[in-house]
Amino acid sequence: MEEFNRLNNMNLLKRISIVILVFVLIFVGVSLFLPSTFFLERKIVIDADKEQVFKQVNDLENWKNWSSRALKDPSIYGSDKNISQPSFGLGASFGWNSDISGVGSGSMEITESIKNERIKNSIDFGMGNVDAVWAFKDVESGVEVTWSLAVDFGFSPFSKFFGLFMENQVAPDYELDLKRLKTFSEDLPRIHKVDVEEKSLKKDIWFLSIRDTVSKREMNNVHGKNYSEINQFMNQIDLTTQYPLMVIYHFWSDDKIDIEVGVPINDSSIVGNERIKLNRIKKTSVVFATHYGSYERLPETYFGINEWMRKNEVVITGPPWESYVTDPASEPNPDNWETVVYFPIE
Repeated sequence: MEEFNRLNNMNLLKRISIVILVFVLIFVGVSLFLPSTFFLERKIVIDADKEQVFKQVNDLENWKNWSSRALKDPSIYGSDKNISQPSFGLGASFGWNSDISGVGSGSMEITESIKNERIKNSIDFGMGNVDAVWAFKDVESGVEVTWSLAVDFGFSPFSKFFGLFMENQVAPDYELDLKRLKTFSEDLPRIHKVDVEEKSLKKDIWFLSIRDTVSKREMNNVHGKNYSEINQFMNQIDLTTQYPLMVIYHFWSDDKIDIEVGVPINDSSIVGNERIKLNRIKKTSVVFATHYGSYERLPETYFGINEWMRKNEVVITGPPWESYVTDPASEPNPDNWETVVYFPIE
């Protein structure tokens, strides 16, 4: 009886194995006739500046402003480790890991970035080779944004079967992302025009300053911290000034910024200390423009000045500096801030 049961169990296992094998063969056989690629494309017209829309996609940190992933799990954008530095342009990458349905885990890298024209992302979420392409085109009513997704499943039967349902899985998020990108971009202030002027400084500018080399992420704190240190020193020696805070940018790259925070003074005989030095900008010719609004949009003013200097074949003789006419501590509304950007020239 025991031998009979053993043989019976073996026969059962054999039948189950045969059924599984047949199922696998059918599964693999059917997959041979399934498409090995998938393509999805969606378009939207955004009534905004092309530069603003491009920046929202080209800087991976900005995806938190409109990506549907940010709606489902905001925490994936909350860690500095998830996004590369720099976070924008060719080579920038973003990796995420979430237990929330519809987010999952994966990684993305910018493999092509043509300013205001095209961005290509290589994506890995375990489904073969995935490429997403963004195209930006000026149209009468704004900028037309085309976002396409191309997937190569290779020979994986499971991926091919998943591909049959992929459009239903991906398309709703694609369409939501584009709608949110449109809403966010259209709410951004328009790029303002820059009025550039030229003049000569009649006298040297003397100032007490602290010069530091910091990372891009440290930039948010260095202005206030160094200004506070200089202000304390001035209080100790009973020195006052009516001039606005200034900042000189000696060097700027994706990795580090050589920045000098200074307070202009009238007395050129002051002796500083180990951290605080007395420096000056010699009287010279300058090109300058006044920036109105938040500091986040200062790059637009720099761009305008640089374009003016390029067209007028101006030769720069030193690093630019910013003069903060409006003190944010006394004027909380960024729309009312006034900052003058100077470039010394021949």
